[in-house]
Amino acid sequence: MVTLAEQDRQSVPGLDTAERDRVVTALETRFAPHLDAAAAAVREAERELAEARERLAKAEEAAATGEYRSDPLVFMRETLSEDVDALERRTNPKKVRAAFRFLLDRAVDLAAGEVQGFHDDQAAAEHERLHGVEACRLAVQRAAAALEEARAMAERVRSAERAARRGLDVMLDKLAAPQE
Repeated sequence: MVTLAEQDRQSVPGLDTAERDRVVTALETRFAPHLDAAAAAVREAERELAEARERLAKAEEAAATGEYRSDPLVFMRETLSEDVDALERRTNPKKVRAAFRFLLDRAVDLAAGEVQGFHDDQAAAEHERLHGVEACRLAVQRAAAALEEARAMAERVRSAERAARRGLDVMLDKLAAPQE
C-alpha cells in the first residue's frame, strides 16, 4: 500500500504556484507572532531606557539644586543641657518647679524630634537607595543591557526566519529541478 506522502513524491515533481503561495504564507504566518513579539520587546526596552535616563536627569538635577537644611535637634540638645544647668542654679522652690516644667516640655519636644528625625533619615536613605543618582545610574545601565539583549534576541529571531526562507528557497529549487 502506498501512503499519501509517497504519492505526492511520485506524482508531483515540483510545486505549482498555489502550493508555493501556501508554503510561503505558512512560513510568514508562523513567524509573524515571533517577529512582532521581538519587535515589541525591543520597543519596550527602548522605552524603559528612555524613562531610566529621564529619572537619572531628574535625580541629578535634584541633587544639584538640593538646599542645605540645618538640623534643629543639634540646638535643642545644647539648650536642653543649658536648661538643666539653669535648673541647678535656681534656689526658689517656685522657680525650680517652673524651670523643671519648662525643662520637661523641652525634653519631650527633643525626644519627639529625635524619633521623627530618625524616621525622616530612614525615609531619606530609602528614597536615595531607590531614587537617588546612583540608583538611577544603575537603572540606566540595567536598561541599556536589557535593550542590547532584546536587540540580540530580535536579531536571532530574524536569523531564524532567514534560515527558514533559505530552506524554502532550497526546497523550491530542488523541486523545480528536473528529476533524475
